[in-house]
Formats: sequence, C-alpha cells, structure tokens
Amino acid sequence: MFGSIQGEKLPLSELCEINPPKREVADLKEDTIVSFIPMANVSENGEIDLSETRNLGEVYKGFTYLKENDVLFAKITPCMENGKGAIAKNLTNEVGFGSTEFHVLRPKEGITSEWLYYLTTLPNFRQQAEKNMTGSAGQKRVPKQFFDKYKVNKPTIESQEEFKKIILKINSQKEMLKKSLAILDTNFQSLMQRAFKGELFTEEKVSNL
Repeated sequence: MFGSIQGEKLPLSELCEINPPKREVADLKEDTIVSFIPMANVSENGEIDLSETRNLGEVYKGFTYLKENDVLFAKITPCMENGKGAIAKNLTNEVGFGSTEFHVLRPKEGITSEWLYYLTTLPNFRQQAEKNMTGSAGQKRVPKQFFDKYKVNKPTIESQEEFKKIILKINSQKEMLKKSLAILDTNFQSLMQRAFKGELFTEEKVSNL
C-alpha cells in the first residue's frame, strides 16, 4: 500500500509534532479529571490500560502531556526495543498525562494516527531508533532529534484512510477472538474443577442410564 510512493523523503518531525506543549491545557481547572498513563499501562501490542485517572493539578508538573489520538512512543531502553507504544484513545476529557519516558507524536494535517503509530512499530524504525539512543547503559533513550533524522515518504491521505479501515477491521476481529478465548478459558477452568471433584464422572454415568 505504501511501497511505491514517489517523491522526496521527509523528516518524520515534519509530519507530526513532537511532544506538544502542556500549556495547551493550562486554562483547564486543576480539578479536571484526566487519564494517567504510567509506562506499565502501555503494552507491546498497542494497548493502553486507562483505569487510572488523576486531577490535572496533580500531574501538570512532572509528567508528559498528551491528548486524544496522539501516539505514544516509549523512548527508554528496554521499553523502546520491546515495542511499547500506542494510540491514545478514549482518554478522560480527551486529555492525558503519563510517564516522562514517552515521546508524544501528534499527527499533522494529512497524517492519520494509525499510519503514524504503525510506522513506529516497524522493525526498521525501532532498529534506527536504537542506533540513535544516547546515555549510559541501562538508561539509554531515543532523543527528540531522532525524529528529525528519520525520513519517510508521505503517503496520500486516501491510502492512509484505506489502511485505517483495514486496521480497524482487523482489530475488531482480534477483540472478538479475545472474547471467545476468554469464554473458552472460563469453560475449561470450570471443567477442570468439576473433573477433580469427581462431578464429571457422575454426570456421565447419569446421562448413560
């Protein structure tokens, strides 16, 4: 879908804003409830646990600001190499604050969150990010300047929207499968409990009478 794009490659920082300023929400009341996202609440497969919330006044200083549809990218080792990142969706009041070890990428006009997020999941992208890490062993981080160095062709918005439709359909199917697996697991655990209590054998004898 994106392999035959013509034209000059652009720095990724021209296609998205890196770490937008938190002054955007400076006018909100301090008791405004917002989503709070520590690193542990972001998975390696694009999922975010949004169960935690905080008052804006508690997190405005000392945490990373984000809003609805921003892309989170873990910048510290080993979270970056492990693939931690996600699209911020369903945030409380469409605002969130999280770990200082996230870079926040905000798509500019003509760029979708889906295209941007899945670009950051590519092995080549992560490998290049790893090569550009700075700092000492165990505390290496991807600097903001990396997004100036990493260049990519800009796909048409039409192809990005088509890609988004495909991704949403696949994710919907994945959710259905997860629910089915959860039901199967519950049934299996119930089966095991009955088996070790001797209930299955009793039921089978009764059914054969």
